[in-house]
Amino acid sequence: MSLRVGVAAFGLLLSSSVFSAVTITAPEEIVILAVNGQEVNSGLIPSKKNNYQVDPGNLTVNVRYREYFEHLNGEHDIIKSGVVTLQAPDLKDNQSYTLGLVNAPKDFEAAKKYADQPTVALYDQNKKLVVQQTGANNEAQPWFTGSNLLSRTLDLTQKNKNNAANQPAPVYAGTTAQVVATAPVAVTTAAAAGTTKTTDQQLAELWQKASKAERQKFMAWLAGQTN
Repeated sequence: MSLRVGVAAFGLLLSSSVFSAVTITAPEEIVILAVNGQEVNSGLIPSKKNNYQVDPGNLTVNVRYREYFEHLNGEHDIIKSGVVTLQAPDLKDNQSYTLGLVNAPKDFEAAKKYADQPTVALYDQNKKLVVQQTGANNEAQPWFTGSNLLSRTLDLTQKNKNNAANQPAPVYAGTTAQVVATAPVAVTTAAAAGTTKTTDQQLAELWQKASKAERQKFMAWLAGQTN
């Protein structure tokens, strides 16, 4: 009997250790591109709230600030930043952590400036700061400029993808700033096949029938297809 109890206890301990993990959550305005070198969130429609489970210990996460704006004249804009790389040490097992924007912009004009150098922070489940990282300055370059049918996307991604080495030093809770020089994982997409006039007409028809929420999701997906 004692042997059976011992085996059962060992099995329970083993199963609990196998399924233990750290949960990382991000709001809609923060797109998680890669976690510990693995590309994530490559679906057709990005979720409004990203949740990922990672192993406890050190974490490297590549993120991007992205926000959708709808103007009074019916036009739309999506503001995108370059890649911001956060490195967090010693994340605790079975704990939840949340990514957040520091001094998030309140309007479109403020967002354009903010995207040049966004500040992203990681907080523990007690809302205490773990690490705060400000992104490098990026050279603005238009990725997609369409008619009023779709919208305009302002891509502030820098040409040099290795912006982790160019980032200012991160700020850790209870420690002095230190330089982190780890390159982010490049996010690549397959080249799109050529479209025909019929496809364009179908796209226009779908856009006209789509709701405001569906259009917003579609534009957010379009913005995520660029490197």
